[in-house]
Amino acid sequence: KTDAGLYTCDIGTDVAKSKVSVQEKPTEVTKQLEDKTAAAGQDVSLSCELSKPDVNVRWYKDGKAIRKSQKYDLHQEGTRAILIIHDSMVKDS
Repeated sequence: KTDAGLYTCDIGTDVAKSKVSVQEKPTEVTKQLEDKTAAAGQDVSLSCELSKPDVNVRWYKDGKAIRKSQKYDLHQEGTRAILIIHDSMVKDS
């Protein structure tokens, strides 16, 4: 993306100009989430791998956004997005 810009070819008496636009590839999930089973009270960790690091990731449960809290820990390590559900309960299924 840093290569985008206005390029010129100057031969002294004439100048040719070209504008270059570079569009980044969209981020993709390269490793899907896996189903997990845990006993009540255990922490459960879910993770997926992305094609790019440091991407804005949003987690959802049944269509409702999950936010960082005492119950949920969300973080990223490079291309890996991680959700930890603390003290899991049946209603977390």
